[in-house]
Amino acid sequence: METVDPSAPALTDIRQADRLYQPFPDFASWKGLTEEDRDLWDRFAKGLEAQRAAVPPEVFGRAVEVAMRAAAIDTGAIEGLYDVDRGFTMSVATQAVAWEHAMGEKGEEVRALFEAQLEAYELVLDVATKRRPVYEAWIRQLHEILCAAQDTYKVLTPSGWQEHDLVKGQYKTLPNHVRLKDGTFHAYAPVDQVPQEMHRLVEILTSPEFDAAHPVLQASYAHYALVNVHPFADGNGRVARALASLYFYRAVSVPLVIFANQRLAYFDVLHAADAGHLDPLLAFFRDRGIDTMQLVTESLHMPGSPLPEEIAVELAALRAGKRELDEPIASRLVDAIETELLRQVDRLHPQGIFLRTDKNLVFTADGPRGILSTDLYSQLSGEAISRDFRASVDTDARLAFRVQLVTDLEALRLDVRLEDVSPELTESFRFRLTNWIKLNLSQMLLELRKQVKDSLESSSERKNP
Repeated sequence: METVDPSAPALTDIRQADRLYQPFPDFASWKGLTEEDRDLWDRFAKGLEAQRAAVPPEVFGRAVEVAMRAAAIDTGAIEGLYDVDRGFTMSVATQAVAWEHAMGEKGEEVRALFEAQLEAYELVLDVATKRRPVYEAWIRQLHEILCAAQDTYKVLTPSGWQEHDLVKGQYKTLPNHVRLKDGTFHAYAPVDQVPQEMHRLVEILTSPEFDAAHPVLQASYAHYALVNVHPFADGNGRVARALASLYFYRAVSVPLVIFANQRLAYFDVLHAADAGHLDPLLAFFRDRGIDTMQLVTESLHMPGSPLPEEIAVELAALRAGKRELDEPIASRLVDAIETELLRQVDRLHPQGIFLRTDKNLVFTADGPRGILSTDLYSQLSGEAISRDFRASVDTDARLAFRVQLVTDLEALRLDVRLEDVSPELTESFRFRLTNWIKLNLSQMLLELRKQVKDSLESSSERKNP
């Protein structure tokens, strides 16, 4: 579609184009919502309200903010101000990890447009929450905020496309009829009729009949009527979507969210309404409202649960941290335990005592753990005792003793400060380790002795029943 300057040769008689304008219908004719439509809407509205009652207000507010940010980023994309895809939209909406970086790649102009549009939706929410009536001055203010970051708009003139200054918060001073692909024109309200048409619209929007109507009828009518008038030089679609959000906010506390990839379906139902077919438009607004209620309901489950991107980044950081610090410590400690055990057992070889070892490194929720599995056996009797020595490093940096050395005998647990084993094993730790190994080795030998004695007694009993 093209906005055409009145001096363009394709439109020789601007007054003839003005006469093509069809005033938006009275609200009394805005019908077509069925009982099935109302029941479907009510089912999701009640579900959302039940979810809202089950969570703190701030949690519900954050869920609504996700929908609001989605509406704010895609409303500009619908107008072709920039491109988005679903991944980018949801990243911005949920404020996922690196969303600001993704926004930065779009450029500062897109960021400025988004921030202006988000501010406008926040204004709509404030008006809805405080149940303030709609005035013409407020609609103009909404336009001013929405378009704050846009200085110009494109107009087709006899010399081709030109950038014209966009005056914000004021009604148009030049016709903005749109030329369609077939060369015909879609006419909007003539400049001199805009004030009276906007006055008529506000009177309808503040009437008791309108106030009592279903939110789908309210939102679709307010949107259609404003777009039909096209009171501003540019930004009319953005204003219409924000205005429609007011009625969804009032009814179910969510905005109207139309995603950029729904753009063609959205324009199709507006064109159908121009031809007098309201059902597609009403169904579209009903479905977008239900979709947004579902989006908010699903977002309620997000607080307290990090987003997948956040978890992945955290896991990568933890894994890197284990590789760089905790994992080498755990490995170093297992090596030290094995070395000291073998040194002490080596002295027992003349008595036929030997040690077999096997090292492993595992990761738990609390941090990495080195495991030294051992078999202490008597070569003379063939008896053996198995024991695991475990060296763990807790990931909680607040702990005074992050390192623990344990065996199956919890009483012999050795708590160690991180600085005693990193970056190197200190002499004081090595001294403690030597004693700790000696105690554990003694316990293992005592168990081995008992096992040998029991075996000998059992053998003797079999020989001498």
